[in-house]
Amino acid sequence: MVSGPQGPLRILVVCTGNVCRSAFAHHYLAAHLDSAAFAVASAGVGWHSDLVVPPENHAIGARYGISLDTHQGRFAASAVARETDLILTATKDHRRALLEETPAALKRCFTILEFTALLDASGRRPGPDPAAWRELIRDLATRRETVQARDLPDPYGLAFTAYEEMARLLVPALDVIVAAARPQAAG
Repeated sequence: MVSGPQGPLRILVVCTGNVCRSAFAHHYLAAHLDSAAFAVASAGVGWHSDLVVPPENHAIGARYGISLDTHQGRFAASAVARETDLILTATKDHRRALLEETPAALKRCFTILEFTALLDASGRRPGPDPAAWRELIRDLATRRETVQARDLPDPYGLAFTAYEEMARLLVPALDVIVAAARPQAAG
């Protein structure tokens, strides 16, 4: 069940193993969003207990002022997806896998780059208001055909430059969410 109009906006970030892209995005958003208004978690569609955050991802996290030391990966079960207001996936395949298990999540499941392109194009800035975000997410779902859903490349097992490329694509996208979540200055 999706959280009601009360309580923080629940964001779930999903990738394959929940140790690279979704782990970074989870901790980046958690560090930059108001924890009273946003509850951020992450999971992997292919997670298993042997997976750990690679040293390269720890280094990239440190470069952006976040720690992945406490990250605990988990599997992206349909129960987790059902309890989330916004699901952000690294790729279209991750989105497809989640929607096969939880079809009702369609209107709140986007790739990260798709959602942030829609958010940026909307010009809307709901600030730290979970109810306004829920309304915005419903609206953006009706506009998803106006942008291309792009994938974030998976750096797992690759050279450090692949992690740098992940961050180069991911951080500006996450910053769109962070900027839209800031309180609006009184005019």
